[in-house]
Amino acid sequence: MGRTIPAFVINLARRPDRLGRMAEHLAGRGVAFTPIGACDAADVTDTTLDAVISASGPLGALGNGDRACTVSHTMAWAAFLKTDAAYALILEDDVYLSEDIAACLADDDWVPHGLLKLEKFNDGASRILLGREIGQTPTGRAIRPLLSRHAGGGAYILSRASAEAGLAHRGRFSVPVDHALFNQNVSLLARRLKPAMVVPAMATQRQWAYNSDIAKLGKAARPTGMALRWRKLKRGLYEANRLPQQAMALASGRGRIEDVSFAEAPPAS
Repeated sequence: MGRTIPAFVINLARRPDRLGRMAEHLAGRGVAFTPIGACDAADVTDTTLDAVISASGPLGALGNGDRACTVSHTMAWAAFLKTDAAYALILEDDVYLSEDIAACLADDDWVPHGLLKLEKFNDGASRILLGREIGQTPTGRAIRPLLSRHAGGGAYILSRASAEAGLAHRGRFSVPVDHALFNQNVSLLARRLKPAMVVPAMATQRQWAYNSDIAKLGKAARPTGMALRWRKLKRGLYEANRLPQQAMALASGRGRIEDVSFAEAPPAS
């Protein structure tokens, strides 16, 4: 029998309403959690941001919102490592979790990977390149290697080794945390951690009517003219840099493109 997987919820101190909603939701799911006071982009210092993440990178210039969000996730990893748990569930405070989340957190024996994405980002279904199944959740959802980028950092499970690797990367982050974890096209950390994904997904950020608190602070000013064309070219080159590996995975049958959606209930047995 393994150990319970603890949950950590990242929340801005000035948004107790969001923490209250999250507490009610998790109580209904039978999940206890530890709140993590988020780094606030509205009053953070450059020194705090620069110690974790640069102001620009492969995706272009970064706004303070995206940078502060990345700092907040590193704070959650550090809090996890102060416990004796082998794995932790990291949540943002606008995520909605499926009905079987408590069953999956009851013990960690089933977790086959050091970084496991629970969230299906954005609305509807997403076309994602996934590897062959490497395991299942206790409720029968498949666990598949994530072979193409899929943004969103609203809900994921990580091991102690993955958290330690993430913290060791402080000062070298150059993309927002969701890309750092789940976009191997632009992130050395993601290539090292080789994330997997739960299919169908068991978390979504589209259930609630909240707007992002980092929306106004998250994005840097959009360039124009030649600077904009150069940014688009650079992003395109990064997006294409793993095409040979992805094509090989498809050709060999090790990977398959599938439509992935959020599912409230696990697959029928």
